[in-house]
Amino acid sequence: MRTSIIIPAWNLWETTASCLHSLARHDAGMQVVVVDNGSSDATGPELEPLGRKLFGDRFLRVRLPENLGFAAGCNAGARAADGDALLFLNNDTQVSPGWLPPLEEALAAPGVGAVGPLLLYPDGRTQHCGVSFTPLGGVRHLYADFPGEHPAVRREHPLQAITGAALLLRRADFEAAGGFCEDYANGYEDLELCFALRQRGLSLAVVPASVVFHAESRTPGRHDRTAANATLFGQRWGEVVRPDFHCQVALDGYETRLNAQGVSCAVLPQAREQALTAQWNGRAATVQDIRAALDEEPLWQGGHLLLGRLLAERGARQEALDAAELAVRLLPLPEMIRLLLRAAQGAGQRERAAALAASLRPDPAALRECARRVRARRAQAAAWGDAALERICADWLRTFAG
Repeated sequence: MRTSIIIPAWNLWETTASCLHSLARHDAGMQVVVVDNGSSDATGPELEPLGRKLFGDRFLRVRLPENLGFAAGCNAGARAADGDALLFLNNDTQVSPGWLPPLEEALAAPGVGAVGPLLLYPDGRTQHCGVSFTPLGGVRHLYADFPGEHPAVRREHPLQAITGAALLLRRADFEAAGGFCEDYANGYEDLELCFALRQRGLSLAVVPASVVFHAESRTPGRHDRTAANATLFGQRWGEVVRPDFHCQVALDGYETRLNAQGVSCAVLPQAREQALTAQWNGRAATVQDIRAALDEEPLWQGGHLLLGRLLAERGARQEALDAAELAVRLLPLPEMIRLLLRAAQGAGQRERAAALAASLRPDPAALRECARRVRARRAQAAAWGDAALERICADWLRTFAG
């Protein structure tokens, strides 16, 4: 299998150059194709000389006259590439030693349509180990912000989609699926491609043995069309998509909860939460102790609260704020929002504190609209025979719509 790596780029020359140097440090004999999507910065004059220096005749520059977007750029790169396997890679990535062979090996398995590496943020926390569809129809990355070595991150999960930030598939399958759909504008093209592959009976996988570091969404305007893209995706695949976040986290012993706004998160079962809190109750724990415990169990709410208290006692205001922000990303629940509220107040961030305080008082009209959506989803869950999703919806209605 000959792999061509296709990197779409629009300006941000230093980011692209860093990505190319990373690929050269861990060269696996692949072709490297960079699609210059009409850049106006140093990408124009600098790209070809650096690419040739690093990869010789295995480097190819494709120059587009203007920025045609992610999908069109990737499709142009695919047409120019000569590999029988295509790996689409964002330019704000850094690869790690031995990253490519595990992906190529996984793709060679029968019935596999596309694979991707485990994507980590530069600090080692998880950016992507698979895409999840939440109970009320949202799209999120599974276990985002978990430590990259956590067992749940490294475990195989059934997936309906994986990100296009680092995606390897056979050229024949890419072409049969129609390539990246150019009706989208810098978002959801990867989901569309994944569902087209699955429609052909092919499976998807994330390969934890391959690790790529990803800064995520550095391109200006990356999320400007998210709502329109989501609407288009719903029109095309709404009858096919099934909420799967609650199924995925259940494999790791977690439960799913919806907050007042209908945002989902994984939580520890109550018995596990209470046992962990009791284990540390009365112990002379240090900040380092609790951080280590939260690395082992990132969803321990009592641990986040204890860490916040210890940092506040030390007067470590910025650390307390950073820790509380992570807690809310993992667990967007009132207890964690109150923790962040206290940290913002301690750091003197009055406007943010006021906004957080307001978020703890759900708007009645928004609550009614969320209740409508939850009831509709509960009815769908019953029709699908998804008893777990029915229970999640029923719990929300008892709590917030009494």
